Amino acid sequence: MYRVITTIWLSLLALSGINAQNPVDFNTFNTETYRLYQQQKWDSLIVMGREALKQDYDFYYLRIRLGIALYNQKKFRKAGVHFTKALAMNQGDPVALEYLYYSRLLAGQGEQANLVREQFKGDLALKLPPFKGKFFGRLGVEYLYNRGMIDHISTNPEETFPDLPSGVQYITHHFSNVSLSLTNSIAPGFSLHHAYTFMTKTNLQYYNDGSMQYFVDNQNVTQHQYYLSPRFTTQSGFKIMPMFHRIKGKYQIPVGTAGSGGYSRGYLYDVEYIDYVAGLGLSHSLGSFKLTLGAWYATLNDSEQVQNRLGLTWYPKGNLNFYASAYMNSQYEITEGEAVLRWIPEMHIGFSISEKLWFDLNGTMGEMTNYLENNGQIVYNSFSETIQQKVKFTISIPVSERGSLLYLGGRWTSNISEFYPLVYDPTGTTNTKSYNTLSFYGGISWKF
Repeated sequence: MYRVITTIWLSLLALSGINAQNPVDFNTFNTETYRLYQQQKWDSLIVMGREALKQDYDFYYLRIRLGIALYNQKKFRKAGVHFTKALAMNQGDPVALEYLYYSRLLAGQGEQANLVREQFKGDLALKLPPFKGKFFGRLGVEYLYNRGMIDHISTNPEETFPDLPSGVQYITHHFSNVSLSLTNSIAPGFSLHHAYTFMTKTNLQYYNDGSMQYFVDNQNVTQHQYYLSPRFTTQSGFKIMPMFHRIKGKYQIPVGTAGSGGYSRGYLYDVEYIDYVAGLGLSHSLGSFKLTLGAWYATLNDSEQVQNRLGLTWYPKGNLNFYASAYMNSQYEITEGEAVLRWIPEMHIGFSISEKLWFDLNGTMGEMTNYLENNGQIVYNSFSETIQQKVKFTISIPVSERGSLLYLGGRWTSNISEFYPLVYDPTGTTNTKSYNTLSFYGGISWKF
């Protein structure tokens, strides 16, 4: 660090000396940046190059030298800005094209990299032929297990669910998720993302049909989901991601009059349902920043909602070694004619150690009811339950040079479960129960 600070200080001192002796002109900046380029003094070159741009000296070789200096410092997103400017001044230049391609690739912008690759000609095209579509672009599999920490509320149903009016209440006992995902890389800038998820869940359930109260300690819910998202990427950094998500599930309700006195166990009757989510995600990469926007419409648990997302991601090092994101999500939900607006902030930090391990930490807070994540691919639609806080931690390990990953993680949530009346309840009974859940997950994402 001391060496870097000293180098920059000496560069500034040298530049001020040049200014004192002679007016700094094009020839001075061109000569000095070329000398620093030959000597591979990247810090000094960057300082002088930025000063040249500040004084409105902007030319092809300056942009190339600045880009190469930043590239060698692994600041790939910042380097890409200068190579793009160089290509605007000298279209088709093979040096700028190749550097821009690898800058995009190493910055995690694979779709943009393939669009750059389409412009390769001559020897460069022989070295890296144009990208060809792949049916198996990326294949992933993930397993998640969730456990509700509910021993304090599950041992005595009479205390957990006191004499309530007609209605229903659920509390998560545990569930498992298995997800399969596939990316079809159709053409440069265009891909299709598919995902199939199967969930099986066990709840504690209270149900009062108006004539009898039921307590079920192993109510089952199963859910099949299919997700489709075509994605379009432009060379300038725009990504357009429409999506469609179909959810088909089945849950149980008790019927009949089995048992006598107090709570009846009843017979379990299967009820099927189908819900939908549709929406649009947008993102735009701007050097060291990425802007994210999203809007989705969903029909979940007999409610209609519109959810929106605004976020900004910062890559201070210009690469994937460290990044931080801040998001604000809004949810406007209508249930039986009553509307509610919720605000849900979210933070995300990621960093790597020696480019061998990646760590991601995500935190969200707010009333997450029928909540959507990851451009509508993940749906929290557990009836009568609300997530109030959520913290997630993931470790990713690269397993191939192409970008395949093995990952493991855990998630903690703070939840509440509330009673929902079947008819209007003038007393406003909620029977709020607080509890936590722990989830553990792992999977592999293989890039072909």
